[in-house]
Amino acid sequence: MHYIDINHPEWQRMWEELAGYPLNNGDPLCVNEKACWEYMGSTDDHHHLRHACHPLSNKAEYMYIERTGAALRWA
Repeated sequence: MHYIDINHPEWQRMWEELAGYPLNNGDPLCVNEKACWEYMGSTDDHHHLRHACHPLSNKAEYMYIERTGAALRWA
């Protein structure tokens, strides 16, 4: 696992894709009880994010967003 910073070309796309999931209804943060989506790190294939208490489910949620070009490496 490694970390990308906010200047990485995938940073903005990752948050936009997270917001696009139906659970998030267009909101990339989903603030609830002082908790919001947190970037946990990346592998060669995915970005890992977690929310300690999502406002829709009121439980911990995890998202794994495929990295740009990851599917091409599988072919």
